[in-house]
Amino acid sequence: MGIVEQLAPEFVAAVTSASSVLIGTHLNPDGDALGSALAMSHYLDGIGVRNEVLCHHMPPKNLRFLPGVNRIRQTPKEEKYDLGIVVDLDSLERLGSTEIFFASCERTVFIDHHVPHDAPGDIRIVDTSAPATAVILTRLFQRLEVKITPEIATCLITGIVTDTGSFRFRNTTPESLSLAASLLEQGGNINLVSEQVFQSKPISSARLLGFALERMSLDSNDQICWSVLTIEDFEQNHAVDEDTEGFVNELLSIETVQIAALLREPKRGKVRCSIRSRAQYDVAAVARIFGGGGHRNAAGCNFEGPVEEAVDQLVAELRRCLESS
Repeated sequence: MGIVEQLAPEFVAAVTSASSVLIGTHLNPDGDALGSALAMSHYLDGIGVRNEVLCHHMPPKNLRFLPGVNRIRQTPKEEKYDLGIVVDLDSLERLGSTEIFFASCERTVFIDHHVPHDAPGDIRIVDTSAPATAVILTRLFQRLEVKITPEIATCLITGIVTDTGSFRFRNTTPESLSLAASLLEQGGNINLVSEQVFQSKPISSARLLGFALERMSLDSNDQICWSVLTIEDFEQNHAVDEDTEGFVNELLSIETVQIAALLREPKRGKVRCSIRSRAQYDVAAVARIFGGGGHRNAAGCNFEGPVEEAVDQLVAELRRCLESS
């Protein structure tokens, strides 16, 4: 029996006994985070359970098409909620400023597909083999025979499409394709998702990508590639960090490259890093060295201080990762 089948009755009991539910997800939310959170919100609407969705950051521009996105808040309307449901999150600290509100919930449910840093929550529906949290939610809703509305279907398919890179990444499974087909049949708008997420880049993003590609560096017989975007690059192009979505995959697409990293400095002294890899190279282990995390082939971490120091520290560990695999 899988984790969803095992815990579905306990999940239903927790939800139906709650008079109010607080839904949350991680900092700098992506399509799986927001898609899963909003799908859960629409589900609770359908069964008459009052709910609210919190996120430390506002939704990025390319995800503002999601049904119900306007309901996402940074602070709750009420002081206390019976139940907290957190999706797509491997560590409590990644709730950011919203963590305090979930700490006051009487019970919490965590639904996730990351390798956990810790194990918070009274009910934990976690499957690290799932390509997206939205896959786990779709399984759960099917198990519960939930009526999947077009709104729920579009939210869930957004999570699956974004976390599998439109079914191009290695985490794509027969199940993810099958579930996506089922969601399409139930009104999920995959054309809208593709257009908004992958085909609607602002000019600032295109210009930043040019900078990133022009100054990329190669190492270890061209098997490691990295690039840097400084605060001056962001200011010059009137860009924000969300404009760099997908850049690191462009670096990894080079035929010789096995590990790629993009370091960016959207604020002075604050460096964010995205790391991607092929096959056997575990970049999540590298990210954890610096307090980050993620999946084996897709991870991230943050640094404090000059971007040059971050590059030196990160590249040294990427070399070790390459040599040890």
